[in-house]
Amino acid sequence: MFRPLQAGEPTRLGDYRIVGGLGEGGQGVVYLAEHTSGERVAIKVLHARLAGRREARERFLREVDAAMRVAAFCTARVLDVAVDGDRPYIVSEFVDGSSLEDSVREHGPRSGGALDRIAVSTATALAAIHRAGIVHRDFKPSNVLLGSDGPRVIDFGIARVIDLTATGGWVGTPTYMAPEVIGGEPARAASDVFSWAVTVGFAATGRPSFGRDTLPAVMYRILNAQPDLDGVPEPLRALLTHCLAKSPRERPTAAEALHLLLGRGQDSATPPAGTPHAWTPSTGMPPAGPPFAEPPAFGTPAFGTPALGTPAFGTQPTDGPPPAESRRKRSRLLVVGSAASVAVLVSVIVVALRGGGSNVPSTPRPSTTTGIPSAATSVAARPYGKRMAKVTLGGEANSLAVSTYMGQRVVLAGSTKGVAKVWKVDARPSELAKLERSGGEETDAAIDVGEVDGEAAMFRRLQNGGVVASLAESAEPLGPTYRGHQKMVYTIAPAQVSGKTVLVSGDEAGRVHVWDPKTGKDSGPQPKAVGSDPVFGVATGTTDGRPFAVTVSADDTAHVWNLETGALGATFRGHSGDVFAVATTVMDGAPVGISGGSDRKVRVWDLRNGRERTSFSGHTAEVAALAAGRVEGRAVVASGGFDGTIRVWDLRSGKQLGDPLKSPGGRVYSVVIAEDEGESWLAAGDAKGNITEWSLGPASP
Repeated sequence: MFRPLQAGEPTRLGDYRIVGGLGEGGQGVVYLAEHTSGERVAIKVLHARLAGRREARERFLREVDAAMRVAAFCTARVLDVAVDGDRPYIVSEFVDGSSLEDSVREHGPRSGGALDRIAVSTATALAAIHRAGIVHRDFKPSNVLLGSDGPRVIDFGIARVIDLTATGGWVGTPTYMAPEVIGGEPARAASDVFSWAVTVGFAATGRPSFGRDTLPAVMYRILNAQPDLDGVPEPLRALLTHCLAKSPRERPTAAEALHLLLGRGQDSATPPAGTPHAWTPSTGMPPAGPPFAEPPAFGTPAFGTPALGTPAFGTQPTDGPPPAESRRKRSRLLVVGSAASVAVLVSVIVVALRGGGSNVPSTPRPSTTTGIPSAATSVAARPYGKRMAKVTLGGEANSLAVSTYMGQRVVLAGSTKGVAKVWKVDARPSELAKLERSGGEETDAAIDVGEVDGEAAMFRRLQNGGVVASLAESAEPLGPTYRGHQKMVYTIAPAQVSGKTVLVSGDEAGRVHVWDPKTGKDSGPQPKAVGSDPVFGVATGTTDGRPFAVTVSADDTAHVWNLETGALGATFRGHSGDVFAVATTVMDGAPVGISGGSDRKVRVWDLRNGRERTSFSGHTAEVAALAAGRVEGRAVVASGGFDGTIRVWDLRSGKQLGDPLKSPGGRVYSVVIAEDEGESWLAAGDAKGNITEWSLGPASP
């Protein structure tokens, strides 16, 4: 546990008897010691080169004194600070356990609840450190100790002391440094959040997010490259990505990250401190445990659900059938105008929260999410339903996304006339670009929008079944035209499978394909066709580290697919007509699908077994678009219909929030909920190409 003392090392410091050495780093030597009362403590003695100047010693005492005010939960409490001769030292609580760095290198990366506990405990510690007015400056795996009662963060505030002594070297560990610190700026709380995210990424994967090779190479990646988070399970991966933003202003605070991890906004009471939870970007609600069973063997039904052909569970609707007009005729009408409107809803939600996600901002910060009003305007001045902006496209506004374009966070919309627009919306809408594909196949083909590798992307759906994927910034194809479909593609959604972005698309013939936008080829096992009716919508996500897709179609059903194996999971049969729209979220700890269609109802059902949980009624025409989010701490779902309204429902109680929002262009084809600076907002696209934005009020109570 400790090494024997060597010649020249102290045997006593103040009231403490030195027992042995615990370790040594760039800051100093750590000893195990005993107080005269018998209590064991850890003492860090700063290196002599830092202790020889009176000014440095005085600064040391002032700075470390602040560390004694940090709340003790999840940190190694600072008990005393003193100077013995010319040797300043810090006395702290002794944590009997190895460091996170040593543990991961010896036993491998963490997963499941163990990873959750590390993320939650260290975020709690960092929030407490910041609340005391301290910047850690050297947050890394070796400064996280794994005690018998949970992880503890150590050495907070010590790097500040070393910095003030002007030693001529870097303060901190470059592998875990934020870009602004490498660039010469002072470390700040946002810099700690960056280091925390790299540390949690190390815990999940066994490697730092920007590599561990040569110092110049690591620094270059931190400044210029995207983090390597391959192997980090969603939704934690989305949160870490947000925390690793290059700009400090785009990162959440430690308190905000903690609230997201704890699922702030869940309808039930906040869980006790120390209870691990995983963040679900679309709702902020944590699952109670692994939502799905262990991955099935190859070729077996996914997620422990009945095999194909086995009756699925589901509650039959209690109201009557839709109007007597031809169901197939209405289906064709929908897909010609906007069947793909629901294609990117789930990815839109995740993207939107990456741009915002401020739940409890401790201090006002400039808005970095262009396309969302600045927090400079009071949230209280924008009550539920206040219209904020309107932008118009050519053709029906069939899809919406919030993404990154030329380094800015933007609203991106695609139309059925081969046009996409990028704009930021503030007090007045400000269009940034109009994107049109000139030349090539079908220049007026419908465009859906979404993301590929964190960048705004366009997906052109050709009449012959081909799909062309492009980044919005260049408009040039990412790869060859995908030609796996033989019929018109109606819906497309991005997904993350084995660390890379793939596209999941469904067509008029009922086929679903998973493919690589950069090669134009199928990627991995393909879902098997379960019918010949058109696939109108797809939502994708990752639960417990495994990617899935949910498809809805004209055969009145919804299907869950395991994207790693292509296996069919649950089938939902609760609708009494075509199903057009789908989204996913978590409800009471269980993953749920939310679907809507020609029976005018929004239905919520369990993704694991296909059983209906609840349903919402109110629309007087088909439900064509869905999105999940959060308003005033409540998990909500927004539904857009052909009746020209958007309704926002409390997912738990089933109550409608306020009056229906009215689309200026009639039928609603796309909708998204997002958050920024503590405010929730909604945008919807309609049949006349209008993109209208409304405030939904504060995201948290």
